[in-house]
Formats: sequence, C-alpha cells, structure tokens
Amino acid sequence: MDAPYQAAPDVHVYPANLPIPGVGVLPVNAYLLMAEEPVLIDTGIGVDGDDFIAAVSSIVDPQKLKWVWLTHDDADHTGSIQRIMDLAPNAKLVTHGFSAFRMATWWPVPMERVHAIRFGDELHVGDRALTAVAPPLYDSPMSIGVLDQSTGSLFTVDAFGAILPEPTQDASDVPPEALAGGMLGWATSDSPWAHIVDRERFSQVLDRVRQLQPTRIFSSHLPAASGTSLEAFLKVLETVPDAEPFMPPDSHHFAQMIAAMAGMQRGSTP
Repeated sequence: MDAPYQAAPDVHVYPANLPIPGVGVLPVNAYLLMAEEPVLIDTGIGVDGDDFIAAVSSIVDPQKLKWVWLTHDDADHTGSIQRIMDLAPNAKLVTHGFSAFRMATWWPVPMERVHAIRFGDELHVGDRALTAVAPPLYDSPMSIGVLDQSTGSLFTVDAFGAILPEPTQDASDVPPEALAGGMLGWATSDSPWAHIVDRERFSQVLDRVRQLQPTRIFSSHLPAASGTSLEAFLKVLETVPDAEPFMPPDSHHFAQMIAAMAGMQRGSTP
C-alpha cells in the first residue's frame, strides 16, 4: 500500500499501485468520505490488510464508521471487508444484493447489516445524500458507483481507470497522451464486452455520465481527477468499441513478467 492522501476536504484516498512489468502501474484505490456519517468506499487489496486497517483507523475510529459502500465484490475491492465489518459493528454494508450473496461463499456476510442498493437509490448519510449510479464501463454487472449530491464528487468504480507510467496522486500529472493510452488499454482489458455494444446506445450511456457534471472524479483505478477532465475521459471511452481488443499474455510472456517482477522486488530490497 502506498501513502494515503487527501484529495478533497472530505475525501481521503487509500492507494496501492500494482506493477505491470514493461507497461507501468495500475492504481487500486479505496476512499473514505468524511460525511457526518462517515462512508468507506471499498476496502483495498488483501495483502495490504494491516496497513489498510491502520490507515483507515488513523482518520476515523472504526466504531464511528456508519457505512461501508462496496462498489462490487472483486478481490481488489474486498481485501479487508471482513476485518472492517468486524471492527466497525455500527456500520451497514451498502452493496448490490447479489454481491452480498456472492461474498457469502467465502466469508460469513452479516446479511442483517446489508443495505442492498440499485441504480437511482439514495443513501442519506447525515449531512448529504449519495446517489447510486451506473458506471459507463465495468467488469462486474454488480458494479455501483456513487454521486455525492452535496459536492458533485463522482466515484466511478473501474470506469476511467488507467495503466500509468508511474504512481501519482493527481491525474493531471500524467502526460495527456500517456493517460489516454493507459485509459484505453485498461478499458479494453477490463470491459471487453464494449467491443460488441450498439454504438448509439453506448453513446447514450456516456451522455448520461456527462449530464452528471461531476466536480471531481474518483476512479478505483486512477489518481484523483478534476471534473474538468470528464470530457477528455469520455472521448477516450468513445473509442473503446472500435479499439484493438486486449490480448492477455501467453505462458511465455507471463513467465517473463513474473521474472521481471522478481527482479523489481530484489532491486527494492535494502
């Protein structure tokens, strides 16, 4: 896990950056929204469990955590979910109902604490309301994003993620061409179904995101971004259906990647 940072007066970011040898890094973010009733959005990756718990606890006492919004039940979003729910007995688990059922296959989800949501639902968290929104691209049909109606912050789940040259805390630090290329590469690998969509209907999906007019964009796989970046991000997504499909590594290339990762680890060992 990398050092947490504050991306807005009410938003703390808990980042990890996964190395992809020969390509760059993939950010993986969880967020803490400091509403009157604090909301933790996702729970990081499992290998960072101790550091993640310590980082969250340094900002808010888990006993005071009221809501855990799980955008979907993929491993890079659920790493510390069971520990967080144990440490935060007063928190409700906000997620797609089927995500709760799926997670029950590997940990004892307290179903009486699940607050199931679907697109368009509102969650009132004391001083503001959060709206459940559909991300324009996703790898799981259980994905549910968050729009903070009081600030305009939009949490977009996997959408607008990007493979980056190096870690950073602000998307504007990344050269535009590198950001667009990394976003396109991520989109084609994370949402391969986009190649078979009806182009007109996909355009309508992007228009619905445009109409949200977010002030800030918080993706699970991108450093914090200003809402002024939205149009540039949408232009990248417009190209996804006709882009070259992602090709995963074969066994030979995978072995090369593992060897490179081992070399990186040796180089970082004191």
